[in-house]
Amino acid sequence: MGKNSDTVRMHPRHCSYAFLLSFIVFVFLLQWNQRALYPAELWQNILLLGLVGLLACILRKTRETGCVCIALALGIASACGAVARTTHGPTALSIDTYATEQIVEVRGRIVAEPDRRPMQTKYTVETEEIRLPSGTIIFPVHGKILATDASGWPEYSYGDAVVVRGTLEKPGEIELFSYDRYLSRFGVYAVIYRASLEKTPVSNILDPSLPVRINSTLFAVKRVFESQINRLYAEPHASFMAGLLTGSRRGIPEHLMDVFNTTGLTHIIAISGYNITIVIAVIAGMLFWLPLKIRFFPAVAAIAAFTLFVGASAAVVRASIMGILGLLALQTGRQSEVRLAVLWTLFLMLLWNPKELWYDAGFQLSFLAVLGLTEIAPHLDPIFKHIPKTLGMREALQMTVAAQLSAVPLILFLFGRLSLIAPIANLLVAPFIPFAMLFGFCGTVASFFWFPLGQLIGYIGWGCLEWIILVAEKLAGLPFASLEPGKISGISIFVYYMVLGMLVLKLNRNTYTLVTR
Repeated sequence: MGKNSDTVRMHPRHCSYAFLLSFIVFVFLLQWNQRALYPAELWQNILLLGLVGLLACILRKTRETGCVCIALALGIASACGAVARTTHGPTALSIDTYATEQIVEVRGRIVAEPDRRPMQTKYTVETEEIRLPSGTIIFPVHGKILATDASGWPEYSYGDAVVVRGTLEKPGEIELFSYDRYLSRFGVYAVIYRASLEKTPVSNILDPSLPVRINSTLFAVKRVFESQINRLYAEPHASFMAGLLTGSRRGIPEHLMDVFNTTGLTHIIAISGYNITIVIAVIAGMLFWLPLKIRFFPAVAAIAAFTLFVGASAAVVRASIMGILGLLALQTGRQSEVRLAVLWTLFLMLLWNPKELWYDAGFQLSFLAVLGLTEIAPHLDPIFKHIPKTLGMREALQMTVAAQLSAVPLILFLFGRLSLIAPIANLLVAPFIPFAMLFGFCGTVASFFWFPLGQLIGYIGWGCLEWIILVAEKLAGLPFASLEPGKISGISIFVYYMVLGMLVLKLNRNTYTLVTR
């Protein structure tokens, strides 16, 4: 009896891994065959797999295999359902049906934060009505368009009801870049490259919903805050501080961006899981006098407040979740629980928008960085044990190396450039990032009440920014600071991750053996 019970005994994690991994793998594979309705043969095979699992569960000796089969069937079915749900099928009321390179007039509402750049502004507009060249008005229509306004003035804001005029067309490839697929993850299937916008009075049709009003208020606060930063700091420090606090890159000089690219510091001016993880780790390191379990919560609370402040967009929320999970891996040391938490988080994100796995480089890099923190970083402890923990220096270096190891092939595949100086650069600047953010934020808030006080506090933040810029410029000037071997092939990526995966599995088994002895 004891022997038999050992045979049928199964850890619930096995089924969880089977379900989650099958879902993620099939979401990835189905991007090559997106359909709004998959053939009956596929569903029959999934059902057959589930029935085989159910039959195996009835037989006690094969119960574990049966549960795994059922989990696999559910994972594959969920992947098919998620991809089918988000696959776009044009109808008579879809805005992209009329994207035939004709001049139209579209009414709608701006439903994303405007992408403001020096020479143009891009607006994502949820459409409600379209007027064709013949004068025919079609209402209602649905779908989003991306309207590019080259004039830049007047400026429109999130939530504004607008009339857009211009040539409506479908996005195509730009220098081998699948721009149409990139936009599809935002639900955008039509564009107007030279748009003329005009604000329109709010009608019952365009009456904003409660979420739109809330987001509109958040973005308005963000705009006012960015304007105050520009009053408090001179360039390039103003744009740099805005990038740190709000993720905005508008106005950052091209020279400074090139320096950050060379030294692997671009992440500090982008709201990414990698960046947020480093910030949380350094904040937790500054609270060294608190017990380990307690210092984690103030850092997470600070990131939650920061997420709301910068607008709580999908990218920011995703980055915050990934960053918190990454730090959780370092704080708890319980790899199995954190690994499942990461996979469940990925499952929920892909269930909402499966296209992010294939078309969103930020999503891919954030996910790989967190995998590096959960799977690789714990094994780097012996290497970095002599690095002091002061101000989170050890955590910053350890996380940088782990994130680089996990993301380097994708970085080469996407950009063709690899920063060799990134670990040193991050070690030198990471302790100053939270101070720059803290004093920059407090100084900007104080300047609303008394500008000289804001200048006094903000000057400390300016000093931190000056140090970061100085380090980046000096390191970027070193020979072999970065390599540009060119983009690597998909096969090279596959081989790299196969080898890395086997190495991590071996290290995990060795660690488990030492613990159980």
